[in-house]
Amino acid sequence: MNDRQQEYERLIAPMEDRMMRAVWRVIRDTNDTEDAFQEALLTVWKRWDRIRTHPNPHALVLRICINAAYDILRRKARRGKWLEAVAVPEDVPDSSASAIQTISGAEQDAQVLRAIGLLPKNQARAILMHAVEEIPYGDIAAALDCRETTVRKHVARARTRLRALLSHLIPAVRKEEGSHA
Repeated sequence: MNDRQQEYERLIAPMEDRMMRAVWRVIRDTNDTEDAFQEALLTVWKRWDRIRTHPNPHALVLRICINAAYDILRRKARRGKWLEAVAVPEDVPDSSASAIQTISGAEQDAQVLRAIGLLPKNQARAILMHAVEEIPYGDIAAALDCRETTVRKHVARARTRLRALLSHLIPAVRKEEGSHA
């Protein structure tokens, strides 16, 4: 093995499962996830020198994975296949509450992912890395090449925008009249 392969085995191989999970959380389709993962690995290989010298190479690699996943979703949307992929299957029996809940959950997940796709790029990256991957703000800042306060602003703005975009999914809390608790 050459030096580049040894470095890859040391740095990237141990986090391949995490990379795959990051891609899966965005795409939620086996074939597309594999395609995005392969594209991410290709990008990692092409940008190896930058990754190797980055202050937080793991965060940068996860950012590359998330970007590859979004690229796949954008291509899919351009081809008009996005709606077909999230359509309710016709063979789902109505009598099974758990199947309906599963489909409802998948539909909600798809709506959340579409809403994240509407966010500006840095907000989408920041919210995915923080809320989904649970990466600390400092590491996200290193991956996005900005200050930690900027990352916090991106996450806060993303949450505000997502709250507006997904308000129909949030159950309304009714205030009881006379209650001042």
